[in-house]
Amino acid sequence: MTTLTNALQALATHCQQAATTSALTFHRGVEREALRVDRSEGHISHKPHPKALGSALTHSSITTDYSESLMEFITQVHPSVEGVIKELDDIHNVVNHELYKQDECLWPASMPCYLAGNEDVPIAYFGESNTGKLKRTYREGLSNRYGRIMQCIAGMHYNFSFDQDFWSFLESYKGKTALSQAEKQAFQSDSYFALIRNFRRSSWMLSLLFGASPAIDESFLPKKPNSLEKLENHTWFGSKATSLRMSDLGYQNKAQADLYVCYNEVDTYISTVKKALQTPYQRYQDIGVKVDGLYRQLNSNLLQIENEYYSDIRPKRVTQPGEHPSAALQARGVEYIEVRIMDLDPSSSIGMQSSTLYFIDVFLLYCMLRGDERLGSAECNQLRKMQQEIASHGRDLDMNFDFGQGPVKLRDKAENMLDALTEVADFLSTKTGNPAYQQAVEVQKEKLTNEALLPSALLLERSKTEQGYQSAMLALSKEQQANWMACPLSDELTHEFMEKAERSLREQEAIEAADEVDFDTFLKGYLTPQ
Repeated sequence: MTTLTNALQALATHCQQAATTSALTFHRGVEREALRVDRSEGHISHKPHPKALGSALTHSSITTDYSESLMEFITQVHPSVEGVIKELDDIHNVVNHELYKQDECLWPASMPCYLAGNEDVPIAYFGESNTGKLKRTYREGLSNRYGRIMQCIAGMHYNFSFDQDFWSFLESYKGKTALSQAEKQAFQSDSYFALIRNFRRSSWMLSLLFGASPAIDESFLPKKPNSLEKLENHTWFGSKATSLRMSDLGYQNKAQADLYVCYNEVDTYISTVKKALQTPYQRYQDIGVKVDGLYRQLNSNLLQIENEYYSDIRPKRVTQPGEHPSAALQARGVEYIEVRIMDLDPSSSIGMQSSTLYFIDVFLLYCMLRGDERLGSAECNQLRKMQQEIASHGRDLDMNFDFGQGPVKLRDKAENMLDALTEVADFLSTKTGNPAYQQAVEVQKEKLTNEALLPSALLLERSKTEQGYQSAMLALSKEQQANWMACPLSDELTHEFMEKAERSLREQEAIEAADEVDFDTFLKGYLTPQ
C-alpha cells in the first residue's frame, strides 16, 4: 500500500470520527494578470490606470503589476472554488465595462501582444508616497536588469491553504501530539515545505495539461531562436511547446540560474534568499543605483527584494506594514503557498476554468500526502532541466524525458500520475459529495487521449487559422469583451466597486500625507536587513 493510500485512509477515518469534513475544506484565492490593449490594433495601452477603478496602490481587488498596462485582479480567500469564480466574474465585468469606454480590452493570453520595443512598455505608477516610489523604483530596476518586454508576461497565481482541522489530522497522523504553539507553527511550515518539494517534482504536469503559450509575437525577442518555427504574420511558435512562458524564452534570469534555493527547511530557505539579497552582482553594479539624482534600481545585489526571485511556487505569510516576506515567515511560519506556474487560459474570459482550480486542489493535496523526501541539489537541477524541456516539447507525449531515474516516455509518466490523482479526486468527491473533483481529473485524462484538447494545441490552431498570434488573440479579446458588455452591471455591483475605488483613492492620499522622511531615508531603512 502506498504512502498516499495510507494517508487518505487515515484522513477518511479522521473525518468519520470527527463527524465533519472540515479537514477537506480548502482556502484559496486567485491573482489574475492581464494586459490592457487598444481595441483597434491590440497594442499595449499607454493610458494611465483608469481613475474610475481607484488607486493601484491601495485597491483591494484591482491593481497593476509591472506595467501601468498590466492589470492584476485579486480575489479574497474563499472556502469554495465557486466563490473565487464569482468574485473574478464580478471584477472582470466591472473592468471590461470601464475599459470599453476608453476603447480598450484585456489581452487574453500569457505572452504579450505586439510590443514596439522596451520603451513601448510603461512602468507602473503608484503615486508620490515613499511606498509608491519604492514600487516604482523596484520596477525601474527590473527594466534595467532584464528589460521591460519580459515583464509583460501574464499568469495566474493560486494561493492555497489547508483548514485548521486538516492540521489537527496531520499532527495526529504524523505522531505529533501535545505540541506547543511554536511546535505547531514549525510543523505546519515543515509540512508546507514537503508539499513544495513534491510540487517541484511534479509541476511539469501542470505545464503539460494547462500550458497555453506555445506561440509568441516576434516582437517579444530580438531574433528567432533556433528552437522555434515561423508562422505567417510575425508569429514564432514551438511545434510541440506547451508553455514558452515557463521555458528559458520566458522568465529569463541568467543571474539567478546558479542560485540554489533550498526547500528542505524554512531556516535554510530564508538564509539562502537573504544571502542573495546581500550579494553584490557585478553587472548590476555596472548599472549603478542612483545616477544623476535618479534611481536605476533599489540596490546592486543579486536580488533587489525577495519577490525578484522567480519560482513556480512560493511559501507565503501575510506581512505586516513594512515587514519583509522572509521576516514574516521567520516570525510566524508558512501560512499558505502560492502556485505561480499557471498560464492564463485564453479560452476563458477570466483566464481560468473552475475545473482547473478543482484540479489544482487535488494536485496540492496529492503533493502534501505523497511523502516528505528531501531535495538534493542534483535532483533540483534535473527537475529544472526537465521542467524546461516539457515546457518546450511537452506536446510530444511519446518523447522520453529524464525525471531523475532515467528516460521515461512522457505519456506513461503522465498516465501514472493521473492514476494517483484520480485516487485523491475520488476520495474528495466521495467524502464531500462534490463530484467536481472527479470531473476535473477526467477532463485532464481526455487531453492525453486527444492531444488537440490541450490548451497549447488550441491556441496554436487558432493562431494558424486567424493568420498569426496577434490577430488571433485580439479577435478573442474582442469576443470576450462583447460577452461582458452583454452582461449588464447591477446597481449593487456598480455601487460596491465605486465605493472601493473612492476608498482606495482616499487611502493613497492618506499614505502620501503621512510620509515624514524623504525617499532616500525611507529606502535606507527599508533595505536594512530584518
